[in-house]
Amino acid sequence: MPPLFRPFSAQTTCNICGSTEFTRGNLTRRPDIPPPQCSRCRSVERHRLIRELYMPLRPLVKDWRAFQFAPDRSVEPNWFQSFRSSIFEDASRVDMMEIPFGDGAYDIVISNHVLEHVSDDIRALRETLRVVGATGIVHVCVPSPIYRWETEDWGFPDPRNELHYRHYGADFPMRMRGAIPNSLCVSVTGVDPVTGSTDNVYFFSYSAATLQLVARQFQHFAIPVARFW
Repeated sequence: MPPLFRPFSAQTTCNICGSTEFTRGNLTRRPDIPPPQCSRCRSVERHRLIRELYMPLRPLVKDWRAFQFAPDRSVEPNWFQSFRSSIFEDASRVDMMEIPFGDGAYDIVISNHVLEHVSDDIRALRETLRVVGATGIVHVCVPSPIYRWETEDWGFPDPRNELHYRHYGADFPMRMRGAIPNSLCVSVTGVDPVTGSTDNVYFFSYSAATLQLVARQFQHFAIPVARFW
């Protein structure tokens, strides 16, 4: 079996900017983990673990047209053939539930901690799958689905929960797949190299062949993949 790809080893260097200084800021985290926020680039666990996961994918994505909702430091625009993004606070932001692009306009759509802020997440995922066409991929990361059994959706942006419409649970991939015919999904669990915290990243597509390409890149580095179909 090949060696693990950059396994967690309590690094003290941010894998995004190289800083060695971290802070808790105003973040709520377990007291027994190291401070999670990079003092220089402001990255937190999900940004660094996603960056780790994309290292094996870079040979694939270099030829892909990418669109990212709420751009962050998890990926770099120059990793892709082309890159465009939508910023929520900007007047020209793109509505995830009604995307003004044609079918197959992009090869990958990326959203990290966005879907929980959308009133109709199924409609949003359906729209992003339309935009990547028959062979593209939608990358989704949502807050901590592996730590709850079932999704709880209360139907409004709750100010007590950072204006989220829902808490996602372990049923997330099957819930979305069940609502969108012919959609497929694989997931991987990333590890933040600074704190050791884990989170799942999901890749949705209508193409089994494309998901297999992605999965094999991870498996080549002994990164486990879960398949949902």
